[in-house]
Formats: sequence, C-alpha cells, structure tokens
Amino acid sequence: MNDLASFIHRFLEYIRKQRAYSGNTILTYQKVLAELAKTLPENAGTEAFNSAALRKFILGLHQKKLSPRSIGLYIAALKSFGKYLVQIQELEINPMLRIPTPKIPERLVSFLSQSDLGAEHFPELSESGLPKIRGRFLLELLYGSGLRISEAAALTWGELESSSSLVRIIGKGKKERVIALTAETKKWGDFYKEALRREQIFPEATSNLFLNASGEPLNVRTLRRDINDILKSIGWKGKANPHTLRHSFATHMLENGANLITVKEMLGHASLATTQVYTHVSAERLKESFKLAHPRAEKKKL
Repeated sequence: MNDLASFIHRFLEYIRKQRAYSGNTILTYQKVLAELAKTLPENAGTEAFNSAALRKFILGLHQKKLSPRSIGLYIAALKSFGKYLVQIQELEINPMLRIPTPKIPERLVSFLSQSDLGAEHFPELSESGLPKIRGRFLLELLYGSGLRISEAAALTWGELESSSSLVRIIGKGKKERVIALTAETKKWGDFYKEALRREQIFPEATSNLFLNASGEPLNVRTLRRDINDILKSIGWKGKANPHTLRHSFATHMLENGANLITVKEMLGHASLATTQVYTHVSAERLKESFKLAHPRAEKKKL
C-alpha cells in the first residue's frame, strides 16, 4: 500500500530504529500524524500532504487555543515527516518549509541553588534500605553529571567506569559522550552496590544500573518518583523532577566559570542554542566580575 497511512507507519519505524528518537518523541509524532490523517480523505496518498491541507490543520490548532509551544511541537513533527517524504523521493519539496513556527515565549528553567543541594540538607543514608540509597545515588548521578532520566534508566554497570571516574552515555540519536563522575557520585555508587549485595543481587556488566529488590530493571516512572521523594524530603518547593537536577547541573557549571560549549557537550545537546537557555544565570556573575576587574567600574563599599 502507498497511502499516507503506510508512509506514516514507515516514518515512525524509521525514527525509532534508524534515528533512535526517544520514546516520548515517537509517541508525540505518532499522535500529531494521526490527528492530521483524520482531517484528510480516507486512503489519501502523499499528495494530500500539501501546503493547503497543512495550513488548514495548523489553523485548527490555533482555533483550539493551543499554546505556541504545543503548536511548535506539532509543526516540528510535521516538518520531520515532510523531510522524510522528500528523502525517500515521495515529494520534491517539503511543504512544511513554507509554514512558520510560532514565536515561543522564553521560559526560565527551574533549578536548585548550590546551597539547596548542600550535604547538610541530606540525611545520612549509608545504612538505609535499598530504595533510599538508590534514590540518593540517582540524585548524585543526575546532578553530578547532567544526565537525562532516560539515559540514567538505560545505563548498565559496564558503562559506569567508576575506577576511572567516568560514565559512558548513549544519548539521543545514539550519540555517545563520556562524562566525569563526582566524588559524591562514586561514594553513593559504592553504597548502592553494597545495598544490592545485602539483597543478594550481584549485577553483571550488562545489567541495568538501577534495579529493584528482585534485581529487575526499574522504569523511568519509578526513578522519577525516587527523585521527587528525595527533593521533597529536603524541603524543595519547586518542580521536584529529574530535569530540575539536569538544569541545576548546567546552571552551576556556568555559575562557576565553565564555558557554554563545554556545558553543551556534557549535556549532549545537538545545538548551542538549546544550551543558551542556561545563560540567564551568568548575568549576575559577569556583573560581579566586571565590578571587581574594571578600573572604572563602580566598586562595592567596604
């Protein structure tokens, strides 16, 4: 069959198997394309994927009062599908290239301060049960190395080279990066390994890093709950999710003098523009550096 539905199916398989898109992205694209298909004639071919039909579809999103950010996600999915149709020579030109993306208001990221994550806020857990020690180890790994929660969930023991203080990450698009481990991460990794041994769990190099008391891999939802619980336990009132720790990692790196390109590489961002959302934190630091260093700057009174 060469109707649009069959091409949508092939596209979703392509981004899953060859492009290694995340599960959430694939589900979003699937939802968008299914909604588009409902607005087109039954058994329509690729000729139905045209500027007129697409503009009408996107106008409908505006009429439903979707936010610019949500409409931007729809447009990204449609652009990606159009690019695929051009790539396989079903279309000569991607019709989505003529359709602008709505301007998305800047949104400051949520992050904890360096003092929020001070050791004094955390109870001593080294002799606690597996879930609490696992949660603390996960927190140190996410904050200490800037991982995505999906990356942490997919890690194996073999990818965690604690002897050399490195962690090997396979990120979005199967891109590999190597990131340093902090001393705290290594310490809590040792506590976690000991907690697993107490449960008679002896993972191999190919075993998932995060396991339950039965030695089974934990899903992302459970790991999110671990982070939510530990952040709430230290009195954090903001967004208590894993990405808050990733934001905190990037923010604190920049606050302490790391350059943007280094942070980009450590986060595994494809574009520097994505990393620039964190530069909001550096303005005050730059002002303070200017006041200290420039001879004509207004000095603080002692």
